[in-house]
Amino acid sequence: MNIDFAAAPEAAPLEIIDLQVTTKRLADKSLLSVHFFFRKDRKDRRYQMPPLSWFDAGQFQRFSEELAAANYPDTVQVDLVDAGIRLTGYVRRLAGRWNAGRTIQVEPLPTAENQFKPFSLYASHNDVKTHAQKLYSRLWEVFTRG
Repeated sequence: MNIDFAAAPEAAPLEIIDLQVTTKRLADKSLLSVHFFFRKDRKDRRYQMPPLSWFDAGQFQRFSEELAAANYPDTVQVDLVDAGIRLTGYVRRLAGRWNAGRTIQVEPLPTAENQFKPFSLYASHNDVKTHAQKLYSRLWEVFTRG
């Protein structure tokens, strides 16, 4: 999976090396934590998305599948209302070819309880497809463990 993470437009993208999904309980609710692991300056780092409900996690996974299958000029967007996140995916042009790359903007909804700094993810359609499959597997593992 070769997905790049950039927290600011002027910052160099960082390659995401893995994805982790865990559960946590808050006020009698089961929420999911999604962590992106990346390497910076020879150190492993991680970025945690705001907690997701199971419904939001399913929408996130479906969004990834739709973006992987999208063609230019398609835009895929979903609001994860419980988490206060808006995901917008664009097909971008790489090396003179459409459909080669994807950009995902992750930003807080204006009504979000937890405001965070927007960030972008950059990947090929194959890497987005791989991410969607990995996310599905990780969600299934968490679901079956309880």
